[in-house]
Amino acid sequence: MPEPIKICCTCSHGGHLNEMLQIQEAFAGHEVFYFCYDADTTRCLQNRYLVPNMAKNPIEFLKNLVRVFRIFRKERPQLIVSTGAEIAIPVVLIGKLFRVPALYIECGAQVVRPSVTGRVMYWMAEEFYVQWPELLDAYGPRARFVGSLIDEAPAP
Repeated sequence: MPEPIKICCTCSHGGHLNEMLQIQEAFAGHEVFYFCYDADTTRCLQNRYLVPNMAKNPIEFLKNLVRVFRIFRKERPQLIVSTGAEIAIPVVLIGKLFRVPALYIECGAQVVRPSVTGRVMYWMAEEFYVQWPELLDAYGPRARFVGSLIDEAPAP
């Protein structure tokens, strides 16, 4: 078994959270903490930092940069894993300052069009995965196909 590391899991409070929970067994034996939006679905998580939904609010985005900086100074994560949503952007940006590598999985129903967050994460995350093969060409050569975590491809 590999040496245990500290992992920051970041996702929103709905579908992205469901997808994050689907891959939790991959983190067995490691120390995990969450950076998520505050919601009924995330309040039950252990070792969590919950913040207001920032959506496209630039003030909340800046606040999250400061929050994440403080959290990373305290927690010292060694890996960031995100299953999507714009909340990943401030986390990975601050992760760059701390030299923390990021693994991003483009989740949700983004079958043929890249998400806004995915377009940013494609350039920032060290590892970038998509759930739908149609997205490989839409993103580019850094994208790797991982297959669907919980969704099924829509019928043609």
